[in-house]
Amino acid sequence: MSGKRSKSGGAQDVDARRAEGKRIADRLRMSSAEAGEPLAWFDALYRAAKGDRAMIPWGHGEARADLKGWLESQAAAQKRGCALDVGCGLGDNAALLAASGFEVTAFDISETAVAWAAERFAASGITWRTANLLNLPAEWRGAFDFVNETYTLQILRDPFRAEAFKALAGCVAAGGRLFILGRGRHEDEPQDLPPWPLLRSELKALEGMGLEEISFEDFMVRRKGRDVRHFRVVFRKKKARFF
Repeated sequence: MSGKRSKSGGAQDVDARRAEGKRIADRLRMSSAEAGEPLAWFDALYRAAKGDRAMIPWGHGEARADLKGWLESQAAAQKRGCALDVGCGLGDNAALLAASGFEVTAFDISETAVAWAAERFAASGITWRTANLLNLPAEWRGAFDFVNETYTLQILRDPFRAEAFKALAGCVAAGGRLFILGRGRHEDEPQDLPPWPLLRSELKALEGMGLEEISFEDFMVRRKGRDVRHFRVVFRKKKARFF
């Protein structure tokens, strides 16, 4: 992606641009939902940013700490094989997976984001693809030893979220793992504005799609002066039994 702007200035300037990016994102998301295309606003936002990472609300320029910490806790043998990074955005999580030892395919619905990520991490060896989570390439079915879903499901509501669960489960190879990280909510907690936190009961639906839960963490992250609940869950695809 050419023509990216380089902004100078302190933290206040970055915060102001990030706030402006969030306002643009909120407006685009609403218009996209009204048009019946709940994911179309992503590419519009990346194009509106004109290469300024601060205009992307989630464009922090580094991999998610709660993904990084979990990966560091895993044995080297668990970080081999083919990995799929879901909703790769600017590519930081995908680059982390590649540096950890995986052979990575990363995708996003935004062609602009994919081009931007590919330029940022040109030497990473990552395969970059433009794809829609709700309509993935047929050749990805059962093709990945590790599927990373970090902060993507929480931007979807049903029926799209339920479709996304099926798509994610379908990508995991027999014996492979699905990693999910995002905001969480207990049944008795109020529903926030976007992003929409996950319920554990929703995640349990994956057990009916050939997966078994092997770890679940419910923890708080301090965000803007308040504690925000998060879930970190790992599922494994069951291997077929032959009699």
